Amino acid sequence: MVVKDRIGRRRYIIVMNVPKLRKLIYEIRRIDTAAKIAYYEEEYAVVKCRHWYKEKIIEYLRKIGIKTITTTGTIKKAKRIIKNLKLREK
Repeated sequence: MVVKDRIGRRRYIIVMNVPKLRKLIYEIRRIDTAAKIAYYEEEYAVVKCRHWYKEKIIEYLRKIGIKTITTTGTIKKAKRIIKNLKLREK
């Protein structure tokens, strides 16, 4: 068994940043206790979680009306995706 299987691989979910997202992190932590907002800007935010809970967290976010963009395995790639999204908007 690989160590990451016991600890859990990280996943970074890119979502649209809304004012209530910071308050909702407590609700998200009921699903995954290690979840947190890893990065945020004006328009986008990145929610960090373990891979076991990714689908449940995405389902919860969509249920309450927060748009999810994509999921990636590294924060570096998540920031690159956000940068590309901002360039497309201009």
